[in-house]
Amino acid sequence: MEDEKKRYTFTDKRGRADNDVKSTQPDKDLHPGRKEDRPPLPGEDAHEIDFSTLIMSFASAAMISLGHVPDPATGQIVRNTAIAMQNIGIISLLKEKTKGNLSREEETLLDSILYELRIAYIEAQKG
Repeated sequence: MEDEKKRYTFTDKRGRADNDVKSTQPDKDLHPGRKEDRPPLPGEDAHEIDFSTLIMSFASAAMISLGHVPDPATGQIVRNTAIAMQNIGIISLLKEKTKGNLSREEETLLDSILYELRIAYIEAQKG
């Protein structure tokens, strides 16, 4: 006897006026609400992530890749300028795409981080 595989049936009910189609409103039991309205889930950080934290995350990854900071996982200095340039490019892209939507502090952070990372990249290229 062959092992029967579990099969799933997908039914597209978009645009139908059937009465048996469930409401598009989310089920409160399945979606407990916004992060502010509930305690953190397992594996979820209780600290709020904001734009500055995102930028600092990419900047930290770039500095690790440039060999300016030891890799937190291994404690070793690793230099990979291609990955560093990719992270610098992501920050630059975010600056371009968010232009006009940032606070003065966020703009200043982006400018100073990009300046420091570009200087560190040039130094890493020299040796």
